[in-house]
Amino acid sequence: MKKIISTILMAVMICMGVNAQSAAELARQQKELDDILRKSLNAKPTKDAKKQAKELKKEKWTVPAGDASIERQITQSQLLGAELMSDETVGSTRRFIQHTAVSTAGTYNVAYAAARANAQAEIASMIETEIAAALQIKGDNGQMSATSATTVDKFHQRIRAIAHESLTNAIPVLSIYRTLPNGNFEVQVRIAFDKKEVAARLKRNLQQELEIEGDELDNMIGGVLNNTTL
Repeated sequence: MKKIISTILMAVMICMGVNAQSAAELARQQKELDDILRKSLNAKPTKDAKKQAKELKKEKWTVPAGDASIERQITQSQLLGAELMSDETVGSTRRFIQHTAVSTAGTYNVAYAAARANAQAEIASMIETEIAAALQIKGDNGQMSATSATTVDKFHQRIRAIAHESLTNAIPVLSIYRTLPNGNFEVQVRIAFDKKEVAARLKRNLQQELEIEGDELDNMIGGVLNNTTL
């Protein structure tokens, strides 16, 4: 009995150690992300950002009261786009996925919400396409020993939901609008996602759905995000 209790306690201690490591890693990643965002928000507008902003202003685009200037928003987008991270498959890759969508509505808030939702839906759709292609390749090559054909077929119905579930903590990068002659608001929204966070969520969600070992998913997820053309 003592031996059983000792084994259970040992298992609990190991789990606590793993959880502590996971929490520490999450905290480290969050601090790293916060530092990147702080730096990009405080950066002086670049020459190219000023040029782009000038063109947008000519087209009557402006920012909501209290928001950063168009120049600063574009600069942040540029800096996030230039941020790289190491990747086992390609050496280095862009750290952030960014995508822009435009929507029109009778009020700014409705148009903004629709544009933001559309931007996220389009990112999810691209990730969905890449996941499906990667799973097909793994299935054709006999690399999915842990899953059955029935499981994979069932999973295909869930790909889009899993892609959406993996896209959390969107970073608002650009939000501009202009008033149209008919009084409607045309809003342009650009959002960004940290690939490191998206990859971790994709891995967890795919593991839960397909019961595949984590190591089998690492390269696949890296390829999925690198092939997302955003």
